Amino acid sequence: MAIARPIDRRLFFWFDRAHTILTKEADKFLSDNSGLGTSQASVLIYLGFHDKCFLSELAEGIGRNNPAVTGLIDRMEKTGLVERIHGGMDGRRKRVKLTDAGWAKREKVQEDFRVFNERLTKGLTQSEADAVLKFLTLAPENLSGDHG
Repeated sequence: MAIARPIDRRLFFWFDRAHTILTKEADKFLSDNSGLGTSQASVLIYLGFHDKCFLSELAEGIGRNNPAVTGLIDRMEKTGLVERIHGGMDGRRKRVKLTDAGWAKREKVQEDFRVFNERLTKGLTQSEADAVLKFLTLAPENLSGDHG
């Protein structure tokens, strides 16, 4: 007689595994379709909602640290997708905004993400997809701040 095993509930293990696979597949999909990776695509999507934000706000919004975003914006500026503008009275803080080319590329990226998300949620009901989204939204909040 087989011994029944409980369902593996090591959420972080499964989340980490899924993250690795999903990031690899998303990078390949976006690269093949838009010519961008997920980091640059995330910048375009975020700026579409928060154009002319400070670099530090962009970093927080896409979950990267400031030096990583600075390098990312350097590369995107060279390809004409974004530009830095003065952000404050003293001119030291910079804002970043989409160029016309950036807005156009963002439209393509949004369509790519729509197609990718359809593939990603295949086999899930709307309520199951909503539960996944709720978990992904709450999990970081649950782990930040009070560790008790």
